[in-house]
Formats: sequence, C-alpha cells, structure tokens
Amino acid sequence: MTLATLANRTSYSKSSWGRYLSGKALPPRQAVREFAQAVSVKPDRLLLLLEIAERGQSQPDGKATEGAAAEVPPTAAQGAGAEPVPEVEAPTAVSPAPAVESPETRPPEHTTPAPAVSPRRPRRWGLIVGAAIGVGMATGLLAGMLVGAPESRGEPTSRGTSAKCTGFECRNKDAQGMECHIGVWTAAAEKVDGIHLELRYSPRCGAAWARITEGRIGDTARVEGQNNHSAARAITYDRDTYSPMVEAPYPAAVRACLVIKDGGKEVCTAHGGASPLPAAVTDERKP
Repeated sequence: MTLATLANRTSYSKSSWGRYLSGKALPPRQAVREFAQAVSVKPDRLLLLLEIAERGQSQPDGKATEGAAAEVPPTAAQGAGAEPVPEVEAPTAVSPAPAVESPETRPPEHTTPAPAVSPRRPRRWGLIVGAAIGVGMATGLLAGMLVGAPESRGEPTSRGTSAKCTGFECRNKDAQGMECHIGVWTAAAEKVDGIHLELRYSPRCGAAWARITEGRIGDTARVEGQNNHSAARAITYDRDTYSPMVEAPYPAAVRACLVIKDGGKEVCTAHGGASPLPAAVTDERKP
C-alpha cells in the first residue's frame, strides 16, 4: 500500500502519513482510527500503543520511567534483590560478597546495584515503545494487504465536536494534530510554474496555513499573519506540504507564500477572501 493509497482512504495527506509512519511525529487518535479502518483491522491495539507513546512523550524521562516500570510486572515490586540478576553479568562484581557474611557488608551489596539500573531503563523503555508502535503500524499495513482494504472514502463517524486550539493557541501548531482541518476551505490561491499555492482557512479554529501541491523537494510553503507572525515548512519528500498555522480572526488577515528552491523565486497570494473559492484546487478533505 502506497502513501497515496492510504491518503485516499483517509482524511490525512501523504506527507502526514509519511511523518507518522516514519516516527517523526505521533499521529492524532483520529488518524489511528482511520488507519485501522483503511486496512480492515480493529483500532483498539493501535490506540493502546499510541496512548503508551503519548504518556512517555509528555513526561520527563525519570517520571515516564517510573510509570513504565509500574506497568511491567517484574523488578520494582520485588525489591532491589531481584534486579541485579539481568544487569550484573560479570562474576567479579559479586565474588567478594560471599567471603564477607557480616551484616555490615550486606546493606551496600543490597543497595549499590539500584542506582546502576535506573539510568539504563529510560533508554531501554524508549526503544521498546518505539519498536512496539512500529510493529503495530506495520502489522496493520500487512493485514490490509492480505485481507484487502475497502475502497470507501466516506468521512469517519467519530470526529470531535470541538477543535483542540483556537486563535493564538494554534500558532506554529499542526492543523491535523489540532483537528483544524475539519471544515477548512481555500480563501486564496495562485499557480506558479505548475505549483499550486493555497491559503487554507479554518473558521473552526480561527487559524490559517499555506499549502503547496505539485512542488519539488526544497520548495517552501509560508503563511503570513498579523503582527509579523509567520510559519513555514519545506517539502522534504514527495510533492506537497503545508505550513504550521498562524492565528487568523478572518481570512483577510493572512496570506500564503511560496518560495521556489531553484532560483529563489517567491510568490504570494492575495489576502484571503470572505468566502471559499468556487473550485477547490485539491481535495478539500486534506489540510
């Protein structure tokens, strides 16, 4: 299954799926549900993996490690005596202990392995979570190819009723991650050297962003708003991308710009109009 096929079966673009499946960004929960629907698998396991990854990402290493250790049955609940078994592999570290049986020597032997274990566990847990998410996504894709995913492109039924940000809260954030792409429309557009440039406006979030389609690697989409606020993103693979958002109380407060890598040519749209353009340049379900 290609990224283009996956994009056609969901409301998320090829570039977004590229970031999610390569591990550059965590997908929103709605994207995971649509992914599961597209490849004909149940979403429960994938949502659980996403929840574990979000929990580990939202806390400092130390706290995340404690939460992770509580979920894994062995070690912490059994005391420090059980932990040296997987960690201490060399006999030289424990050979002096049997020679001295007095009580004074046992507390250091009992406590010294614990500090040595804790620095290793965050790295190990991060690798486990990353591998689990990758395996879960790969399993879903494989199941879709074996079972045969449906061709339905209908809108998912479990969309949220409110956005995750509004106005200035959306500044420099991702439109899909904040669910601002629901109900978005094109307020201004230009076509330059075969590249489509669009100003995308979200009444739901009071924010806007720039989108370029049929571009080349290195071409940059930039949105410019009030008070010199702007946000930009360049194409790193494929032929399309969209910028992060800036706040936009109305479409006329913003405009979209394109910077073409070859030659450094820069073109901007007019400021946004008060109503959607009569003909959409690209699929309106995408950011």
